[in-house]
Amino acid sequence: MTTLIISASIIGALLTWRHGVKCYDKGITDAILMYRNGRLTYNSYLDDKGAEMLKIEIDTIDG
Repeated sequence: MTTLIISASIIGALLTWRHGVKCYDKGITDAILMYRNGRLTYNSYLDDKGAEMLKIEIDTIDG
């Protein structure tokens, strides 16, 4: 019984990790396409404490 629970936990963890990797890859691809189409713009600036920050703006899809 314990072996079954451990096996199910390991399989669940691997499937969760794989799903996260796929979502991350899709998000990066979407960002590149939005940037190429001019919908995503960004600029860097320093905050009040001198830390570098990144401002990202994404325009809505028309229509």
